[in-house]
Amino acid sequence: MFNLTVSNARTNFPLSPKKIIKKTISKAMALPWIYLFLGAFFAPAYPLLRNIFGTSTIPIIIIFIIILFLLNVLWTYIYEGWYFNTYFYELTESFIVIRKGVFSNQEITIPYDRIQDVYVDQDIIDRIFGLYDVHLSSATMSSSWLAHIDGVEQAAADGLKQALLSKLQRGQTSNGNKITQ
Repeated sequence: MFNLTVSNARTNFPLSPKKIIKKTISKAMALPWIYLFLGAFFAPAYPLLRNIFGTSTIPIIIIFIIILFLLNVLWTYIYEGWYFNTYFYELTESFIVIRKGVFSNQEITIPYDRIQDVYVDQDIIDRIFGLYDVHLSSATMSSSWLAHIDGVEQAAADGLKQALLSKLQRGQTSNGNKITQ
């Protein structure tokens, strides 16, 4: 079920294990809204719960919400670990292949001659963890969503960018197009 194949590209330009923690924390930061909703959902049940458990109903609900939160963080951590292990990317002679996903794989194959731009960026949480994302732009709609490798450290991001740019340059010169800089 899980593809644990590690490519040469991933060996040479590895994902950082910090990506698992970063993704878990960033998803956990989005969760408080869900737990506020749960608290509001249980609000009408306070009188019934008070009759069942006595006057200490609110601490029971708070403990229940904290347990749900911790279980959700644990599940997210496990899921992100699986996602990390199944993340695949390879640089072949003619194209780059990127495959992501745990339960359903999403794969994109981009020929080098279709790549218009290669760039590296960070969001604020990436900056905290020292992680970078390497993006590939092409004219297709799916490239904006799938054509990136996220969660690499700076050396891997720079190396991956240079490897891609050199493959792009080799492809352009072999097609007879002269590259000007």
